[in-house]
Order: sequence, then structure tokens, then C-alpha cells
Amino acid sequence: MTIQGSLVPNITLFDASGRIDAARTRWHMDWMFAKGVDGLFLTGSYGAGPLMTTGERISVFELARQSADGFKGKVLLPHVGCIDTDNAVELARAAERIGVDAVGAVPPFYYKHTDEVIIEYYKAIIDAVNIPVYAYNNPETSRYTFNLKTVRTLQEYGLAGMKDSPLAIGLISQVAYGAQEAGKDFQLIIGTSTGWLPLVHMGVKAAIAGINNWAPEIMTELVRATFAGEWERARKAYLVMMDLSARLHFTDSTIASHMALYARGFDAGFPRKPMILPGFDHPKYRELRGILEKGFAELDLPFETGAFKLPA
Repeated sequence: MTIQGSLVPNITLFDASGRIDAARTRWHMDWMFAKGVDGLFLTGSYGAGPLMTTGERISVFELARQSADGFKGKVLLPHVGCIDTDNAVELARAAERIGVDAVGAVPPFYYKHTDEVIIEYYKAIIDAVNIPVYAYNNPETSRYTFNLKTVRTLQEYGLAGMKDSPLAIGLISQVAYGAQEAGKDFQLIIGTSTGWLPLVHMGVKAAIAGINNWAPEIMTELVRATFAGEWERARKAYLVMMDLSARLHFTDSTIASHMALYARGFDAGFPRKPMILPGFDHPKYRELRGILEKGFAELDLPFETGAFKLPA
């Protein structure tokens, strides 16, 4: 299968006591799908996967399946990466039973591992399921950086593709062009909206974009214009997206996503502790509201708001 379009590393919404808020999380999934997001990358860094139990992560997979069933053609790509192999395999098997399209996994994190250990970890996941498995190159969180030799070894074993976040152009260009030259069905997905427009010309067809958590309309328009060949519109949307994304990098991306949703008037629950939201009287919320309004206006897109009111 080829995954195409704009996916989201969606946040998981918790209540004030730290439990998963299933109703709000489901609302958020439905809202993003309705705004044109093509798929969900579940329980990754944004989604607080490392802060959740295996059972909690499976419950989020189930919510996503329920949400996707209400729409047509939406992709579910759960993140099953864990610090250990057994739990990663358990999550992958559970995701397959639920009926997802593929699974992705960051390398086992915290400890420093050799290439050989990483290869065995992914082999175990690939052997455990009959759906595509994607590696997730995210050295900032995993302490492991993929190299071309490891990618090609796993490619030969049956790895379906790789989600890449650091965008080291040397590696990803070799991976993408090498697969194309060899006629291999191996997909490179960028794990960020950054680089979307130039990398489309390298054959990239999908991005997992954090901006979709709080401004999916903008990424949807960017992808639409790109695939339609409307390059002037795509360039404009890309520059607006890049500006908004940069302005939201003032704190952890999960916290910023909650704050941006509140700035739009949507009750976005809470992140799981130790993450903490600033109080709603913090001036950053109103600053974000202005930033978002300006970005939407530049693209002449409707700016939908919710009923949540920030303190006067």
C-alpha cells in the first residue's frame, strides 16, 4: 500500500485527573478528519505514547478505528514503538486485530543500542503481523539514528517504509532514490510538515504534520494545491504553514497543540503530567489566537472557532 496525503501525530486528550478523555479525544479525531486530514499517527510523541500503558494505547487505537469508520478512505498508522521488544510486538498485534492499515515504531529508546539490536527489534515486529511495518527515525527521542546500511537490511527483510523526522537530506535522498532505482516498494514518509513542498519532487507522497492538531485546514489546502499542481497556491500555503509552525515552537509540541486548540476556542482537555498547561489567563493564548487568525486570513480560509472562552 502507498500512504498518501497529510497525516497527523495526534495528541491524546486527558482529563484533569490524568485519565484518557475518550470523548474529547474522539471529538478531536473526528474534527481533524472532517477538516481533510488523511490519517492518524497514534500514540507517538505528540500522542503521549511513552507516558501511557500498553492497554491505554490500545484503547486509543480502538477510538481511532471508531472515528475512521465514520469517514471514507482514512488511514490509521498506530505508533507501537516501546523501550522493549515484547510490548512493541503486543501493541502491533493488537493494532492489527483492531483493523489498522499499518504500524510504525520508533527504535527502542533510552538505552544506546547497536545496529544489530535495532535490526532484530524490527524483525520481531515484522514477523508478528501481516500488515506493513514502518520504521520511525527520530534520534532526538530514541538515541538511535538510522543509517543507509540498516535501512537497506530491513528493507530486504520486509520493512514497508520509514517515517523520517530529522530530514537529513543525504540519507533520505539515498533511501528514496535508491528504492526508486531498484524498483522496490518502499515508502519514505516525512515526519514533519517542514520540507513538504520541495520533497514532493523527490517522490514523497505523505507527511505526518503536527500542525494538523490545531490548524488542519492549512495543511489540507497545502496538500490539495500540491497534488493539483497549483504551485503558486502551494508555495503560499507552504510559507504560511512554515511561519505558523515556527511560531508554535515556543514549548513542547504537545503542550503547544493543546494551547492552540484552546486559542481557537476548543476545549482540548489536558496533557498527561508531568506536562502542564499554563493557566488560561496566560497572555500566550491570546497571542496564539492572533497568529492563527492572521495565517488563515493570508490564505483566505474560514477560521472556525469553538465555544470555549478564555478569561477576559
